[in-house]
Order: sequence, then C-alpha cells, then structure tokens
Amino acid sequence: MNQRLQLAACLTALSAAFSSPAFALKYAQPEHNLKADPTLPSWQPGEVKSEPEEELNIVGADIMDEIVLGWVKIYRKQYPRLSVTEDLRASGAGAPGLVSGKGDLAPVGREMFPAEEKSFADTYGYKPFAIKVATGSVGSLGKTASSVILVDKDNPIDCLSLPQLDAIYSKTRKLGYKEVGTWGDLGAKGEWANRPIHLYGLKPVNGIEQYFKMVAMDGGEYKDDIQFVKGKGFTHAFTVAAQDMATHPGGLTYALLANVTPNVKVLKLSWKEGGTCYEPNVENVYAHRYPFSRYVYIYVNKAPGKPLPAKVKEFLRLVLSREGQQVVADERVFIPLKPEVVQEELKKLE
Repeated sequence: MNQRLQLAACLTALSAAFSSPAFALKYAQPEHNLKADPTLPSWQPGEVKSEPEEELNIVGADIMDEIVLGWVKIYRKQYPRLSVTEDLRASGAGAPGLVSGKGDLAPVGREMFPAEEKSFADTYGYKPFAIKVATGSVGSLGKTASSVILVDKDNPIDCLSLPQLDAIYSKTRKLGYKEVGTWGDLGAKGEWANRPIHLYGLKPVNGIEQYFKMVAMDGGEYKDDIQFVKGKGFTHAFTVAAQDMATHPGGLTYALLANVTPNVKVLKLSWKEGGTCYEPNVENVYAHRYPFSRYVYIYVNKAPGKPLPAKVKEFLRLVLSREGQQVVADERVFIPLKPEVVQEELKKLE
C-alpha cells in the first residue's frame, strides 16, 4: 500500500525549567463566543508533493496545543501521505527547533526574545520569519493574556497614555512625555499630587516584561528605582506586587487581570496623550484597540527572496483561512484575527 496514514503527536514531557504551574498552564475557562469573520477567505488547498516518509514537524508552545491540533486535523485530511509530528513543550522550544532544523513550523505564544532571534540569525544569516496566527487572550493565565496596569483602588487617575507609562518606567522617555516622579505629574490633585510613584516590575528577561518594554517604552532603558518582585513564577509575582500596594498607596505595576486584588484597580489605557481610553475587554482586544493586546505567532525558516516549502506555505494558508481561524475561535480563549490582519499576513507568504 503506497499511502501511509500517520499522525504522530509527540507531546514530550516538560523540562524542569517549565514544570511549575506558572509555566504549564495550557487550559483556561472560555472567555468569548466569537466566530471567525465570515469574510475571511476559505482554504483552497494547493498541491503538496510528498514522499510516504516525508514529515512536517511542528515544535513550539504548549499553550497553543489545542489550536495547533485543530489545524493539523484539517491539514492531514487533505495531505494523507504527509506525516505530521507535534512537539509542543513551551514557547522557548520554538527558536531552538528552527535553529536545529528539527522544526518546520514553530508556534510561539509571544514574540521571540532578541537572544532567540540572534541565535537564529547567527546560524542562517537572516531573521526567523514571523506570521501572526491568532490574538492572545484577554486575561487567561498562560494564554498570552493582555497586560494591564494596576494602581491603588483610591488612586484618582483612571487612564494613562503610553507616553505617560514610558515616562513613568523609563529614563530614556522615547515617547516624548515630560519627566514623571509623582502622581501630580500625571494630573492627580490633593493628597495625591506630591505622592511618589512606587514602581513594580519583573526582572528581565520575561515575555510579559519584554512586551511591556517594547510597547510602553519603545525598547527604552528602565529607571533605577523599580522594585522587581519575586514569586513562584511570574504570575504569582504580579499578585505579590498587587498585594504589596496596600503598604505603598502610590504603587503602580503592569500585571494580568488574574492578579487583581481587592486593594487595586485596573486603569484604562490610550495610545497617545489625549487619545481615547480603552479598557481590556474582549471587544477591544479583538480589535487591538487596547494597547497591550497581543498576538501569537508561527515562526518559520524563510530565506529572503526564496519561496517557502509547499508543505509549510499550505499549512500557514490553512491557519489564515476561515476554517483555520474558526479553530482559534472554537477554543474560546485565544481570539481569531481580524480580516485586515489576515490579508496582511497572507501577502507575506507570496
């Protein structure tokens, strides 16, 4: 028999570095009832020539295992001669998988760290090729949740802009706001006017910290007076910071919705000074109006000026189709892409 129907799911045991609950949260309660936009293009499979033993190897994030498996099921029905393997340990496994050549596709639940990109570039002479495949969750732990800004519940400030956050956290102030040291510098009156801002954060490098630094600080340099909090994993550290604000009423931290405690409140955020303030909810994260809305990615090895292998290109075309985005929607935690984002990503494949 020439055809071999094979689907090998290699879910390797988590390494010690990712064995604690803070790094292994893959399941989350449903957050939404969204559907893939009906205007998204339907998948029209192209030709993929394959020998009976040829494989498509997927190496990367455990947090994306459900949606990756959904894509694989659809893909395998179309290309039964192709053997598909999944090795989904952690986001940090994606870059090494591409560098070693063991992975054809690397699902990563965050942006690659600079060191990961450098490792790939040092090997191949160009950067890994990134495709947005879904939007992160609103607030589910371990599911690329949007960051939020927490302050004392009695703080009179209700909204901050990204330039203000930049001035709060960075000494470089790349976004152009004036120097900030007290809540009065942000418009607070009365007893809050002269109250210093007590800053919390995560010690670099961490996916949440890196994304905050990129969006709010344009990659700038941190101030020296930030209290880098510790805990049993980064999610617990954020809760430690939120609880500690009871002793520092002037406190501020970036965190996740899961870290909200009774003594703090979540601020709305705007992209620019005087801009519209958005709260972190499904509607605003889906539309990426909320500044800390995130994407999850699939990275591949694509040399500049050269086409992707057909088996890789077709998998990505499936992911970016109506059927592929419905897989994302059906999980009800990660959020499907908007049509305009899908069109931008599809153009990259040509």
